[in-house]
Amino acid sequence: MERPHLKRRLTAVLLADVVGYSRLMSVDEEGTHIRLAGCAKDLIEPTVALHEGRLVRSKGDGFLFEFDSAVNAVNCAVDIQRGLAALNDASAGDHKLQLRIGINSGDVIVDENDIYGNSVNIAARLEGLAEPGGIYVTRAVCEQLLGRPGLFFEDVGDRWVKNIDHPIRVYRVTSNPAAGSRNASDTLKTFGRLFAGRMFRLSRGVIFGGAAVAIAAITWIGKPPVWHQSGLLPARASIMVLPFRNLSGPDEDYFADAVTDILTTDLSRLADTMVIARATAFTYKGKSADAREIRREFGVRYILAGSIQRIGLRVQANAELIDTSSATSLWAERFQSELTDPFELQEAVTGRIATSLHLQLVRAENRRTSAEQAQIVNSAQAATDLNAYDLRLRAMAYLIDKVTPENTLAARHALEKSVVRDPDSAEAWGELANVLMIDFFRDWNDATKQNIVRAEEAVHKAYAIDRSLALVYVAEARIRRAKGNHQGALEACDEALQLDRNLTEALVQKAFVLVFLGRAKEAPPLIETAMALSPRDPDPGNFYWPLGRAYFSLATAPGTPPEAAGKDYDHAIHWLKKSVQESPDRWYVMAHLISAYALAGRLGEREAKAAITEYGQKFKNWPLDPNIRNWAGQDRFRDAHPDYQATIHQLLRGLQIAQAEGFP
Repeated sequence: MERPHLKRRLTAVLLADVVGYSRLMSVDEEGTHIRLAGCAKDLIEPTVALHEGRLVRSKGDGFLFEFDSAVNAVNCAVDIQRGLAALNDASAGDHKLQLRIGINSGDVIVDENDIYGNSVNIAARLEGLAEPGGIYVTRAVCEQLLGRPGLFFEDVGDRWVKNIDHPIRVYRVTSNPAAGSRNASDTLKTFGRLFAGRMFRLSRGVIFGGAAVAIAAITWIGKPPVWHQSGLLPARASIMVLPFRNLSGPDEDYFADAVTDILTTDLSRLADTMVIARATAFTYKGKSADAREIRREFGVRYILAGSIQRIGLRVQANAELIDTSSATSLWAERFQSELTDPFELQEAVTGRIATSLHLQLVRAENRRTSAEQAQIVNSAQAATDLNAYDLRLRAMAYLIDKVTPENTLAARHALEKSVVRDPDSAEAWGELANVLMIDFFRDWNDATKQNIVRAEEAVHKAYAIDRSLALVYVAEARIRRAKGNHQGALEACDEALQLDRNLTEALVQKAFVLVFLGRAKEAPPLIETAMALSPRDPDPGNFYWPLGRAYFSLATAPGTPPEAAGKDYDHAIHWLKKSVQESPDRWYVMAHLISAYALAGRLGEREAKAAITEYGQKFKNWPLDPNIRNWAGQDRFRDAHPDYQATIHQLLRGLQIAQAEGFP
């Protein structure tokens, strides 16, 4: 049979998507629709027409346009982003409209009213990579705009994107000549000239690195960096990711470079972490790097160095965190992964390194600030000299050490002081909101519904300062979960994961919410990903409880075949036992464990009897049946999916079986 002839043409494709559309609609559905429609009519459509573009299709939160030239497409995108930024300046923080834009140039299949093909798919993937307010383009687009006045392109490296069988070279469009190069092929040389300048002395005797100042302005999104008044280095943690050494054949160089690039991007998302731009770091590729010299040149406290060896579908990565002041190793670890998809393999390796490194940076920074404070002899003066950053860092260190009632209380007190000293820290407000909600869900430190009110206030203050922090969306998800708004909580989790795909707390919260929405089958893979990202997590019980609960929900869901239910009960018991071992004070976890034993017909086992005895000893003043009913009647379970309501019913039935067998 003869294949039909498909009409094709060369075109430039622009895909734009509204950031946080679902959250905006959940906050103010009518207002968001009106604002977006007005923005499309008054800004987007006229700008596209001015640059001779054509609307191909639109949905509620996205647009696809095509242009005869890449020049017109990029100029149109820049004008739209500038116009939108001007509109947002005059609007309330919670109602800002922001776009992510991806542009590609190439061959497309033309239908009567639509266009299709890889060129469109790649533009869509670029749009997903772009930061809020950002424009990402391919090499083909970049090369067509070289030398255009006022436009520069920052090379952000090769990216593996889903459903594309080769890495895509990606560039960020910017109007800042210090952030990019006019000629994409000369990116490294340009960055080298910009940042390899010598250190110079300012009139007051304080020495700053010209390179470090320039880099800080480029790599930090939001407020400008706060510098110590008497020192070389920025107040926040600062790090350079040196190009990972390729220990495989020369054909695998690109993979090591891609890991370095993605790690740099991931670390740039961490609050209070200044990361040297990848283009500067890559000037060290294949060269020996002296830690102290890098400290003098760029003013960074830490270096991350490592190596990659890829054999087939198996990758081994070694990473090391180095203190530049002493050139000593603070932390080193080996990471191994084996997947069939190169994109997923890359993500798995970089995700684990980034998550582990975040914990190590917090520990290193806390040791450093503690040492600085210890040099102050007078303890009263030491307490006074703690600044907002130090206080927030100490709060994070408490939680990284161990999540306990004592540590969450200490962290909350430190954060409350931090936001008083610096009320413009979105990070501190976000951390405070999360700590308040941790106490609420675990019933620690006399938590009440007032915790929710205070957390909401903290989230609103954080959003008014900076809407790009993933941890704030996690706090919002926790708040919505507590109020029974499960769909809203899911949307907040998705926003957090768009901003930081390696944020384990966002993965955990999403798993919780999916269970309430009757989608328990989707929850275990999320928790397993979180556990893979943070195998030495300071709060492993935070993984075990939602995983055990998800399997319990799967086992008790209506229509589950007996054989599948039996396997799910086994999984539930395994993870609930581990959760009880980590958090023996959480009575509801033990109640789920005992019910799972009963429903699985395993009450006669020694461990089941031990769990029942332990519950009776620890919670003897807590009548279980009314307790469960009161617990299940809380706002957080309101409007849960019928499948989860069935789970609660089965939970009670299992406990009744246990009681009939002599349960206290």
